[in-house]
Amino acid sequence: MPVHVDNYLRWGLCCCLLLLAGCAGKLPQTLPLSPEREQEATTLWSAFLESKRPSAVDADIRLSWDVFGSKGTIAASLQVQQPALLRFAASDPLGRSLLLAVSDGTTFTMVDSRIGHAYRGRTDSKFWQEYVPEAVAPADLFALLGGFVNAGQGKNAAPAQDASGEDFWYTWQDDRAMRHHVLLARQSGEMRCHLLMDPQGEELLELRYADSTREAQSGYRWPGTVRISGEAITGTLTIQVERVYSHTLLEAATFRLDPPPHFTIEQVD
Repeated sequence: MPVHVDNYLRWGLCCCLLLLAGCAGKLPQTLPLSPEREQEATTLWSAFLESKRPSAVDADIRLSWDVFGSKGTIAASLQVQQPALLRFAASDPLGRSLLLAVSDGTTFTMVDSRIGHAYRGRTDSKFWQEYVPEAVAPADLFALLGGFVNAGQGKNAAPAQDASGEDFWYTWQDDRAMRHHVLLARQSGEMRCHLLMDPQGEELLELRYADSTREAQSGYRWPGTVRISGEAITGTLTIQVERVYSHTLLEAATFRLDPPPHFTIEQVD
């Protein structure tokens, strides 16, 4: 029988990867747009889609969760890169490695250093989908973390006025029949919220973004806080970016992982 990682590491990894199977939010409350506001909303959305986006991020993060009566915080490093590359490493307060996971979007390797055990498999396996639901496409992970949308998405989004009368919502359906609802701040043009609904109308993800910072050299923006809440997790998960080291493309070796020779390796389905 396979040995699974402790619950607090499991939720920490899930938070980082946005590995959520459901959410308790409701459809956004909107108002019809006047012709003038519709033109403003359309212009704002076009500028958002055309704005310069990074292709990679290398950062230290802190994950906090209050889920199913369990509360905790853990330090981790995160490297993600287009189109679907991931490296996540969690450590204890003394800086010792606890959990390391890498993925190229098709396959993954996960190492639990405390028990000397590694898991390998495909990202469409049942094991990986305990962390990443099938509805979350690997190619969408980077954009979800960064508070933007992938190239080609949302071109025909329908705008609406937020019920507050301030910001704008945009709605579209992607090629997987998933419906997206994105809230942009009217003043800054930054994403504030992203709701993802499945074809049956069930809400899969609710991500709220805050504390955006801009890198001086590149001009890239990245959210300082991503907060996820929902009925399926009966609580709140938060990703806080403590430091962004760079948006420079990383070496391919960053996303490869060979467990130490004395580790046991389990191929999972």
